[in-house]
Amino acid sequence: MAENDYDYEGPEDDAEEAESVEPEVEVDVDPEVAAKARSEVAEAETLSPSAKESLRRQLEEEMERFLASGGRIQEVPPDPDAESL
Repeated sequence: MAENDYDYEGPEDDAEEAESVEPEVEVDVDPEVAAKARSEVAEAETLSPSAKESLRRQLEEEMERFLASGGRIQEVPPDPDAESL
């Protein structure tokens, strides 16, 4: 096979894609909160499916105990001024 037999997305293809990307919106985020969220996402990506299922069961049990002890869940309506991601 010759080199030209492969599909290649060169710089000109990347430039076309970059034009279609919407600009990022600046949001004030506490750096500690952002770091914790990134850490949690990274940890979740490394968990096996069975480990994730175990965490789901644990969360359900904690929620049931919370509700059984008189706790209530309050639904907060979405902010109409917030931009969707």
